[in-house]
Amino acid sequence: MKKTLIALALAAAPFVSFASESNGIGHTYVQLDAIYQDADGLYPYGAGLSGSYAFTDTFFATASYASTRDNDFNAYPYSPRYYDTYNEHYRQTNWSLGVGFNQSLGSRADWVTQLSYVNSSTTMRFEDDYYYYRARTRSSGYNISTGVLGRLTDKLNANAYLGYEDFNHNYDGDFYAAFDMVYAFNKTWGLHGGVKLNDGMETYTVGVRASF
Repeated sequence: MKKTLIALALAAAPFVSFASESNGIGHTYVQLDAIYQDADGLYPYGAGLSGSYAFTDTFFATASYASTRDNDFNAYPYSPRYYDTYNEHYRQTNWSLGVGFNQSLGSRADWVTQLSYVNSSTTMRFEDDYYYYRARTRSSGYNISTGVLGRLTDKLNANAYLGYEDFNHNYDGDFYAAFDMVYAFNKTWGLHGGVKLNDGMETYTVGVRASF
């Protein structure tokens, strides 16, 4: 309950900020990223596709899809002359649909809040010369974030968000921080880089963005 109340407070933050006005910060784009994660001995990698569409100067919709995996082949001495081997396979897919609200903080920044439905599917498999194990879990929940998106220069945008996500199946909700930067080569194309810091996991993304 305490975490839920804090999450609702995060969502309400922008409504007490300044009145909305257009400042040229766009919220319509499509983005393709390479993904790398560090999660206490697990190192998934993959790709993700995300996007946002602005319906008005203050409201927009979001969507994303990502797939990551980690495949390890390991060998350890079984005897001075022979080795036993085992394989570990991990794969996760995530997709989300959400809505967002942005409110101007002046001529170069927006306060942004997003709320999304999130669906996740995780498969883990272990096999060696004598044993095979496979498990798959599906979960769904929500993700809420709020923070500032601003234009550092005419070509460089950056954001800093604080968020909270929670899933079913007795998943313990988790706060996170997300930081992203986009360097615009022109009005359409830009280079994106970001990091998301969860409890026990770091997610790094690098990719390209097409803005409209």
